[in-house]
Amino acid sequence: MRLKLRLVRRTLAAILLPLAISFALSAPGSESAGAQDFQIRTRVDLVVVPVTVKRSNGRPVNGMAREDFIVLEDGREQAITNFTTDPVPLSAAILVDTGLSPASLTKVLGSFSALAGAFSEFDEAAVYHFDTHVQKVIDFSTDSALVETALKTTNDVPSATGPAVASGPLATPGPTINGIPIVPSEQLGPPGARIQLKNYKVLHDAIFQAATDIERRDRDRRKIIIVISDGKSGGDEHSATETLARLLDNGIQVYAIGMDLSFVTRRLSILGRYGKDTGGDAFFVSSVDALETSYSRATDEARNQYILGYISSNKVVGTAPVFRQIDVKLTGNDYEIRHRKGYFQAP
Repeated sequence: MRLKLRLVRRTLAAILLPLAISFALSAPGSESAGAQDFQIRTRVDLVVVPVTVKRSNGRPVNGMAREDFIVLEDGREQAITNFTTDPVPLSAAILVDTGLSPASLTKVLGSFSALAGAFSEFDEAAVYHFDTHVQKVIDFSTDSALVETALKTTNDVPSATGPAVASGPLATPGPTINGIPIVPSEQLGPPGARIQLKNYKVLHDAIFQAATDIERRDRDRRKIIIVISDGKSGGDEHSATETLARLLDNGIQVYAIGMDLSFVTRRLSILGRYGKDTGGDAFFVSSVDALETSYSRATDEARNQYILGYISSNKVVGTAPVFRQIDVKLTGNDYEIRHRKGYFQAP
């Protein structure tokens, strides 16, 4: 009986002592009268940076260690606290530009079996097509046969008949009249004239919508967007800058597959910028074989990356998020590396 009483007393003491201390700290006149406003809370934000390392021939470099990488944030070196090379499942949004030239669209449609086959049984994919508007064909699914069927429904989508503007990297769409983009007269005509441009398509809106959908997927998955397009855009509600910010803020990588682009326009295409700045890639192709190769390269790169993690040594001053620029370097070699160019640090 005495043993039971002692156990009860100890239990009560364990419960009541912290309450008594808290009450004493908050009592008027105590040295810690303001302690009721004090919270013991630690905010630790791990910044995750997937990195692809490639040789000059485009082949991946394997077998690298944590010591081979240097991470800089806003020019300040960061301590790499997490490092892994474990493959991860993908959440992929596939965007098909149905306003491609008839010849290119025929090639794309003939390559969809290879695209569906590029995903593993653990990956999930959603399918969208876009031209003058964006349409989701199928939500995220792990059924490759269902994904392939959804991809092939784009065969029933007519090509663009309405008026596109080829936008430069990170350009913001200009003014419109009745939703149709226009160009200032001093650029393309005599004084006082305005010229309506043809074949506009909402590339940025398509990527923005896919990013909005994919950011809700499981955080343990690698989130990517595969976009097949000629890179032309115009009439978008969202600018390229706004869309890129959405991608970076959610760690989404873009793998762009460019069609109908000359060598010169490839260098200026927004597709390359999306791929480079998000840590993805851009492939400019013209044949079915090259298309199918680009699919497997994109999924393999995304699934098998070096994953670096660090706790930022920078602090946000104020209440607004701050963009932090990330730069990853390699020690002792000059391999090509790709990674996202930054993120928004919350206060």
